[in-house]
Formats: sequence, structure tokens, C-alpha cells
Amino acid sequence: MQARFDSILSGLDPGGKFLLAVSGGVDSMCMASLFLNSSCKVGFAVAHCNFHLRGEDSDLDEKLVEDWCSSHGIAFHKADFDTVEYSRSRGVSIEMAARELRYEWFGDLCRDNGYSLVAVAHNADDNAETLFLNLLRGTGLRGLIGMERVSGGIFRPLLGFSRQDILEYATSTGLVWREDRTNAESMCKRNILRNEVFPLLKKVNPSFLSVITGDMNRFRQDHKAARAFFDLESSRVMKRPKEGELVRIDSEALGKSPAAEYVLFHILEPYGFNPSVTRSLLDAVSSGGLRSGMVYYSDSARVITSSDSIIVCPLSGNGDEFVLVNGDGEYSLDGVSFSVRTVDWDMETPVKQPDGTVAMDASVLTFPFVVRHWREGDWMCPLGVRNTSGRRGRKKMSDIFVDLKYSLNDKEKALVVELPSARPGRIASLLWKRVDEDARLNEKTASAVLIVRKP
Repeated sequence: MQARFDSILSGLDPGGKFLLAVSGGVDSMCMASLFLNSSCKVGFAVAHCNFHLRGEDSDLDEKLVEDWCSSHGIAFHKADFDTVEYSRSRGVSIEMAARELRYEWFGDLCRDNGYSLVAVAHNADDNAETLFLNLLRGTGLRGLIGMERVSGGIFRPLLGFSRQDILEYATSTGLVWREDRTNAESMCKRNILRNEVFPLLKKVNPSFLSVITGDMNRFRQDHKAARAFFDLESSRVMKRPKEGELVRIDSEALGKSPAAEYVLFHILEPYGFNPSVTRSLLDAVSSGGLRSGMVYYSDSARVITSSDSIIVCPLSGNGDEFVLVNGDGEYSLDGVSFSVRTVDWDMETPVKQPDGTVAMDASVLTFPFVVRHWREGDWMCPLGVRNTSGRRGRKKMSDIFVDLKYSLNDKEKALVVELPSARPGRIASLLWKRVDEDARLNEKTASAVLIVRKP
């Protein structure tokens, strides 16, 4: 196992030291031992979070990790969190609270100490569990591709090793670790899969884990191919929109597409149009019956047809200057340049982003979406804002500008992202400052859209 681990490590150039997230469990202690004994001799430090969720057991976990670091001369960072209070005040689950707390802290440690990557101990079993959880959530093909070995500043060196591989290594080397007793309790979905479902699948096929791992690799390729196909076809059928339009589709080019329904649905879906609208439009295109003046409405937009085009317009369209973001790429509006890219995301990827970067759930912020200047009547439900009854609070953008102490010049330059499939004026993000509750990253997120401001 050490040789395989070293091979993985040698293929990575972090340009600095690693920060190892070590809980005291067998997976993370195994990872720490493999780093310690690696022939690559990379620099690393250890970070341990005490969430104070398991009483004395939490403190004993901390002591084990601290003692291991002390005995081997490894730099040790620790943090204590009131996870229950954080969960209550933010209105998120305990699991989500712990994830947000630890990754915000990991990010601070990396910036303050020059660590290049955070290493976490996810293994092949964890990856398979994530796939099944995503199947149950209904995330589509994006949720079936599993975790990446390196993504979002996170390094998962054990992703190619099974839980059995790790236990055999730990036992053979005399490694000491702590058992989390809650892992044996089928109280959450992941533990039900781990303790009840997976043992049954192993009876059906003892090699099911390697089969699932291979499937995830194929799903990843399928996802890339589907995404590339949609990008190619949508660029071929979409024409440059005119003033006041969001999308203009060439009906003749659409009719020649080998997957016209798939392409049209994914173009119209962000604006709240259902499959019945897609089928109605395609019936008209295929029969030669597309005519000017056909109109379909969603909550936020309308489709208008001409003899040769399918046009999407905002219900409140007033000709404001905007950029239609059709997919990953480089964009600019009024001298402000920014890039858009979609990345895989899971429960272990940090939510907090560097200055000039905003991340939103890709299942909510779907392509194409609109970036524009703000206007009167715009509003959002900013992340973390609550009203007097404890529910999320709706705020006008003008009030948010007051909170941020924006000058008149700042307000005139402010850019916002429209929330697709929402009522007119609903904002997903005041770029690089605020994110709406509906667009935030959460435990169901499979991929995220990153909008990064360019210098």
C-alpha cells in the first residue's frame, strides 16, 4: 500500500506543504502514517477539529492525534467548535455545520501558513456511498461521477484504496486509531448504506466496489461527452440575441440536431419552461408549422416565435445591458471581465471562496443565465439573513447596498446574477459580495458554478 501511495504522491507537485485533516479514525490515521513513511519526503502538518459532539470520546480523539504528532515531530493545529450552536443559528444540519466550520478553518490555515493542499482520507467505499446517495437525491448524471482525487484545493490520496485495504495496512503496521461508535449505528443514510446495503451487494457480487469504481470513471467520461455535445449543439443552434432578448434559437438549425429535444429542453429549462413547452415547439418545428406570434410563459420569461426563430425574453425586459452566460468561458460587461467554470463539488469541498470568487449550486444556477446591472425592484434572500420569526429574510438590493455602505458609483457598477426559473427581479448573487439562500452550496450539491473576477 505504501508503494501505491508513494506513486500517487510522486505524481503531484503541491508547491509547498500539505495540511492533513486527521480525525483519529482509522482512515485518517492511516493517511497520516503513509505520509510520514513516504519515500517522497513531502512536508506536511496535521489539523484536528474537535466538534464536541461525542463528549469524552471527542477529547480522546484529539489527544490521540496530538500525541501522534508530538511523538513524530509533526506540526499540530487544533480547533474547538460549538457545532450545535452553529447548526441552530444557521439553520443547517449538524453534518453541514461541521463541514462548513472545518473547511473555513482549513482555508484560514492554508492562507496563514502556506499549505498548498488539504489532504482528506476519503476512500473508495466513501466514493461509492456518495454515488448511491446522489442516486437517491436525484442529481442526474452529474452526481454519478464520484469524487475527484484533486479538486477545489482538496487532495484525496486514499480514493483508490478500499476500506479493507486501509484496515489491513493499519493492522499489519500496528497503527493505533479511535473508533467512532456512531459509525456502527444506522442512524443516517450513509451509515445505512455502509452497514446494511453494501454487505448485501457484496453477497451478490464480491467485487461490486471495483465494479462501481469503474462505472464512476465511465460516468465521468459520459458526463464530459454529454456536456461537450450540448455545448457544441447549443452554440450551433443559438444566434446572437437582439436587444431585450435572453436567447434566440435558429429553428432550422434546431430541427437538424440529432437530439433536438434534449438541446431545446436544456436551453429553456433555466427559464422555467417545462417539457410540454419543449415538445410543443419541436412539433411545430418538425411539421413546418412554426409561425410568428406563438407565445409561452413561465414565471420569469416568455418564449415568442418568429417564422425562423425561437426567442426567450424576460417578462420585465426593459433593454438593460446584460451578458448571457451560455456555459463555461470568459465574459465581460462594462469593462468587468470574469470567468465562469463548473466544478465537481461534494460535502468535503470548502464553501468559502477567495475574494473575487463566488460559488453557487449548478443545479440552481443553470446555463444559460444572465449577468447584468442591478435595477430597482431587484431582491434576494441573502445567505444567513433571518427575519424576526427565524425564517430566511428577503431584502431589496437597495437595502443591501446600504448595509455594504456602497457609494452611488459602487451601485452603478454593481453586477448581479439573475436566478433562473424565478420571478422577475430575483437575484442569485450580488457578484462577489452576497449569495441567495436558494443558490448556496449545500449537502445536495453535486457540482458548483464558479464566477471569478479577472484583474
